[in-house]
Amino acid sequence: MIQTRPYRTGDRDAFLTLYRDCLAYYGVRPASEAQEDRVVGLLDSERHMSCLMAFDGGAPLGFATWALTFPAGTDLALYMKELFVSERARGTGVGRALMAGLVRIAEDEGCCRFDWQTDMDNPGSQAFYAKLDAPLYEKVTYRVMAADYRAFLSRLGQ
Repeated sequence: MIQTRPYRTGDRDAFLTLYRDCLAYYGVRPASEAQEDRVVGLLDSERHMSCLMAFDGGAPLGFATWALTFPAGTDLALYMKELFVSERARGTGVGRALMAGLVRIAEDEGCCRFDWQTDMDNPGSQAFYAKLDAPLYEKVTYRVMAADYRAFLSRLGQ
């Protein structure tokens, strides 16, 4: 049975298993121990980010990372950064359970909306959201990578 709940300090190993699988899924090199420690430390201290975990008993199945953002008009919005389901659990309702959990959090927090994005080259996630009949709201995404911070600052006159 799929259960979702917020990340807890004792979830380190379960989270890292999923985090490593997530990075591999996206073709990203493994995080260093220091990088993993930093992410887990932020989760443990409940600083800057939140994570909803999905389990079947003690087995980790997936996670969704999220944050409250503003302004959303005069209100707050819940923004989901990542939804990841382990390969073995895809198609079993884990993604739906995580999405439902985030909607409940958005309701509990009094958010006026729930936002997320997916990469244009990720047809799997787009198909998943289409099956949910999720409304598509188009936006243009801009991103400055760390290697480009200095150049971008100079374009800002800084």
